[in-house]
Amino acid sequence: MRAFLSLDVPEDLRNPLCAMIGGLRAGRAVPRETLHLTLSFLGDPSEEQLEELHGTLETLHAPAPELRVGGLDWFGPGTARILAAIVEPVPELVSLQAEVERRARKLGLTPERRPFRPHVTLVRFRRQIPPEESAALRRFLANPPLVRVPVQRAPEVSLQASTLSKDGARYDTLAAYTLAE
Repeated sequence: MRAFLSLDVPEDLRNPLCAMIGGLRAGRAVPRETLHLTLSFLGDPSEEQLEELHGTLETLHAPAPELRVGGLDWFGPGTARILAAIVEPVPELVSLQAEVERRARKLGLTPERRPFRPHVTLVRFRRQIPPEESAALRRFLANPPLVRVPVQRAPEVSLQASTLSKDGARYDTLAAYTLAE
């Protein structure tokens, strides 16, 4: 089972985030109910490692970070694989990410080594984007919809399990940890 730590997107942000992709006719939109900001991808931990991580995260005392959306961007490698809402790396968010990752590493888990780039994935693309979707994405990025996304605090960190299928990933919340207001 793949696992990761994330911030769930507050309900008041879900509709504005979904509106950011407007009429884009390319890729597969991420379902509204699964929007999240990944703090740390943990790979395929054992049940024992997940239990130990749960124990250490129960003592997590951190402020709830503000989620400030600063626009859209796409991530590769090479061609676009995802279109995402970029979240500003405010100090509370960066500190929270570093702390949960530090706790995971202390237990022997090996989170990804990529630098933390806070974002909420909105659309996923196939490895080989068909030419018509590539053209649609270029048109969209040249003139994306202007959407005001309110600033909201993320109230909790979630430990998530991820199961891949041909229809995309299914996420199951294993535990949630409330952050300070």
